[in-house]
Amino acid sequence: MIQRHPIYWFEDADTILYQQSTQKNNEMLFRIHPSRFSSAKFLSHFSSSDDVFNTLLTDERDLHGCKYVILKRENAIDGSDLVALLDHIYGRNVLSAESDRSLVSAILRVTSPNHLDFPSLYKEAKKYFGDLFPKDAQGVAKFRCDHAEDALALAIQNDIRECQKPLLYYVATQTENDAFSAQVPSSVSSSITKRAHDLSAKLIEHFTPLLFTPPPTGHMACTDALAEHWMPLVISPAIDNYAMGQPLQRLEAIKTVDWKRYGLCETCLKDKIDEWTEEQTAVWDLVDGWIVD
Repeated sequence: MIQRHPIYWFEDADTILYQQSTQKNNEMLFRIHPSRFSSAKFLSHFSSSDDVFNTLLTDERDLHGCKYVILKRENAIDGSDLVALLDHIYGRNVLSAESDRSLVSAILRVTSPNHLDFPSLYKEAKKYFGDLFPKDAQGVAKFRCDHAEDALALAIQNDIRECQKPLLYYVATQTENDAFSAQVPSSVSSSITKRAHDLSAKLIEHFTPLLFTPPPTGHMACTDALAEHWMPLVISPAIDNYAMGQPLQRLEAIKTVDWKRYGLCETCLKDKIDEWTEEQTAVWDLVDGWIVD
């Protein structure tokens, strides 16, 4: 059933926006103000003819004379993305540097050249999307991201290069690589899955020797203490959590162990934490050479 949107139906507006849905029982009509829209592509869809709406609005003859925009089903955007755009345009939830990832992603999708094509807003959304993700090894080590596969696909589809490396690392080390939404084309998801598997293999190959080798310290007693507790505190948790291919995260976890409690002196502990931080940076630099386009 076609319904008026409960918020975006303004009696003083002269343009009807009809969003065809893949679910025929959930299609929406919006009555909006074209003066608020800056997209030439979007405005080009306007029509002063109401013939196409006769079957939709047979009981609403007072709407004749309105202009119409039809977003057809074959080119449909997600309805929630369209509402996010209207929320921004009408000031209910304006895109900003403080916006959460769901809003930034929705605006990015709906304003892209492949959809409604709002160049200025699209450029702004790309910047905010790139800023959502850490860029250095220590930031990535502590990073958590729901739906990372979709975020990576969005970054690739919109050529946002600065966040592709951290997201690919995350997908390779933290996910099952198969949680893509229906919005992601199969060609993109297949490419990401292959690249993530290849990167995972490289990370495991590099990190396994380091993980299974307790490092020396400046004092023999501290070296012995580290070696004694390395298996239960480092190796076993990595094996139990299938984390041998997660060097940044595991090195961060190693740094958080209360090693003084297990016999390391303050000087040796500081040296080791510095070394583990340097190793994180070294791994992060190596990832550049392991990423396959």
